[in-house]
Amino acid sequence: MEQPIRVLLVDDHSLFRRGLMALLSSDKQLRVVGQASDGAEAIQRAKELNPDIILMDVQMPGCNGVEATRSIHESGFPGSILMLTVSDREDDLFTAIKAGANGYLLKNAEPEELTYAIIHVARGEAIISPVMATKLLGEFKSVTGKKAQRTAEPETSLSQREEEILRLVANGASNKGIASSLFITENTVKCHMRNIMGKLHLKNRYQAIAYAVRNGLVPVGGGA
Repeated sequence: MEQPIRVLLVDDHSLFRRGLMALLSSDKQLRVVGQASDGAEAIQRAKELNPDIILMDVQMPGCNGVEATRSIHESGFPGSILMLTVSDREDDLFTAIKAGANGYLLKNAEPEELTYAIIHVARGEAIISPVMATKLLGEFKSVTGKKAQRTAEPETSLSQREEEILRLVANGASNKGIASSLFITENTVKCHMRNIMGKLHLKNRYQAIAYAVRNGLVPVGGGA
């Protein structure tokens, strides 16, 4: 008989964790082996329990889900991480995938969708909530469309510093974080971002991240 998939639950709301445990415990294919209330605890519990899959919230106090995912992924964790969150922000999706998440599901998913996602992500597949997948494709299409419209125009290249900043943006860094890591002011970062947006004909940070991923400035699936 096939062993049940061992699941670690990570969410800062205890009531939500209890509900998840009750739901997953009713499925013989799954077994909840532990819980964590924040990212730091998740990192420790992942080491102790070595689950097959971690259900990880994104927004948590202290060490958030993306930071925990990155740390767990970089530690050589052999299992999978499925983000389960209320956040439908494109930048959270991009940074979670970049940090090493194997899937991204919204908390308004039906119970059957959740169990399906857990089983298939644990098997090595990638699952993204349909709403987020639509947004993701929309950003790529927007970037692709803009590039196609400019085929007759000379390509304006980014400077080395602008590419460096764009990579940091795609890795989820804030303007403040970029300024700190590059030893420049936030105003200088904002100036560079305006130049980047203007050169690439982009409207927002989400499209900038999509452009960076699509053009190979950052690898998808973890690692800087």
